[in-house]
Amino acid sequence: MKKISRVIIIVCLFLSASLAQQQSYGLGFEFHTIPSALMQYEGGDLGIYVPIEAGSLLIEPLIIYSSSSTEVDYNDYTIDDSDYKESNITLLIGIFKPTVRGKIRSYFGIRLGKQWAKQDYDNNDDDVENEKLIIAPTVGAEYYISDNFSFGGEAMYTMTTREVEDAGYSSTNKTTTYKNNVLIPKFIVRFYF
Repeated sequence: MKKISRVIIIVCLFLSASLAQQQSYGLGFEFHTIPSALMQYEGGDLGIYVPIEAGSLLIEPLIIYSSSSTEVDYNDYTIDDSDYKESNITLLIGIFKPTVRGKIRSYFGIRLGKQWAKQDYDNNDDDVENEKLIIAPTVGAEYYISDNFSFGGEAMYTMTTREVEDAGYSSTNKTTTYKNNVLIPKFIVRFYF
């Protein structure tokens, strides 16, 4: 599974670089239409889009980063203080076929990529790290207010897969596969230059 996801990411990056010969660039920011706390573990954090118009295709890398930490300081010196840190980074590449009608551009395609998450409890060596492969068929539309500014909506059906290998306490090893499917609506503002 790890080898397949690496191949997908390399192919997507190569495809975006090779198709981006005659292009225009942009920068986009997303706003969720439902609370992001509901989607936090399904690639639902806020992201930055980098739309690249490459001929008849729209190539759009998406970068999402989030981190959080919790520290508990006890006034009683007999209890050890504790802290918890979590960080997530998601890299997706979208490949879309756009159609333009006046000031409205609609598009459909797919986003492919990976999410890396790390959880650290009390700065010890028992960190929990996991990776998720993300496949997300996507449809959307944007309205151009001017040549350099648009706003629009998008629906991304996110399918994530994560495998966890566990040696356990018995003589048998096991691999647990987690699969989640979520429809994520988004509001996106894009600036083109």
